[in-house]
Amino acid sequence: MQATRDKSASPRPAASVAFVRNAADGIQVYFSRRPMHFRYFPGAFVFPGGRSEPTDADPRETACREVMEEIGVEISPDQLLLLRETHTAAHAGPVYHLFIYACVAGADLVTTPNPDEIDEEVWLSADAALAQLDLPYQILLAVKAISGFSNTGDLFEALEKRSFDEDYWV
Repeated sequence: MQATRDKSASPRPAASVAFVRNAADGIQVYFSRRPMHFRYFPGAFVFPGGRSEPTDADPRETACREVMEEIGVEISPDQLLLLRETHTAAHAGPVYHLFIYACVAGADLVTTPNPDEIDEEVWLSADAALAQLDLPYQILLAVKAISGFSNTGDLFEALEKRSFDEDYWV
């Protein structure tokens, strides 16, 4: 017998962080690869993040906690600007109300990946990531938005005005 999903359940809040930095080939983005044993998007390259816990005050706090748990990097909520606010698709698992934040990373950013949550990490230009990686849809759209900027200053100037929540790109 096939399990049925409770369609009346509210989307679960979740947050992730797209670390970005300036490089000669444009804005580079940090990706971590999910382990193959994960139920949702096994082996996919994503941004560090996850679902909210009851102790999280808001999505920014969720993002900061998840980044610390996954890659051992301490960030503060005031470093984050909203890149996308969206919902994940029901066919991929539980529906999440997803907040994707951008955070500028310095050249001195040192990560300590949690081997239970990350198999690999990589920095790629947004354009290279779009060409080389098979990204989950919401990550793809976030990287597509980032690729429209030549440097993090321009990206953050635009994000101070609005996030990029469009679901379709021409």
